Amino acid sequence: MFDTPLRLVLFDFDGTLCDSAATIIRLMKQACAACGLPVPKDSFIRGNIGHGVSHAALAYADGDPEKASQLAETYRHIARNEYLGGQPPLDPLFDGAKDILCTLQSKDYLTGIITNKSRTGLDSLITRHGLDQQVDLTISADDCMVKPAPDMALLAMRQTGVDKVKTILVGDTEIDAGCAANAGIAFIGVSWGYHSPDRLTDMGAVHILSNYDELPAVIARQFS
Repeated sequence: MFDTPLRLVLFDFDGTLCDSAATIIRLMKQACAACGLPVPKDSFIRGNIGHGVSHAALAYADGDPEKASQLAETYRHIARNEYLGGQPPLDPLFDGAKDILCTLQSKDYLTGIITNKSRTGLDSLITRHGLDQQVDLTISADDCMVKPAPDMALLAMRQTGVDKVKTILVGDTEIDAGCAANAGIAFIGVSWGYHSPDRLTDMGAVHILSNYDELPAVIARQFS
């Protein structure tokens, strides 16, 4: 009897597993004000979630690299203090997020999170939501080059020993789709995140989830 080959399902975090927009918008507004930059509209910040702080900061600083660098560092400082403080923000998980991780583990899939979020914020939320036992690995913006570069996905595959044809990334933005394409793995989009399903389809999503209940069947078809 042959062993079942290892299969890896990677998830983005913000906008895919966790609805963290409110906290990100609030912190970015604080950071822009602290740096003397115009405070962007909520919709503009929301549309930049997933790009990584350094890249997004260029949009808020009107392309000025020095101001963007200052803004990114200010945002990281504010966020770090919040998540390490006495009342850290606890952004809600999307419906079915924790259950799907449990379901996939019960079906012998390896699961992981690859995110452009900082390690401090990621670990804080994962621990307090009780997800640390449901994922086999986590890779943050502090660990390697951020998405859409392929580095996070490639690192996850190296750490687990899973090859490209048995790895899938689930995400909500074109940044996630770009990472998957650059790493040579399949991409599944979600309909509830920060970029539209049409954008994700245009970027090569093999399926757009309307809820997490669909995911096991979609993954099974993709791996078959």
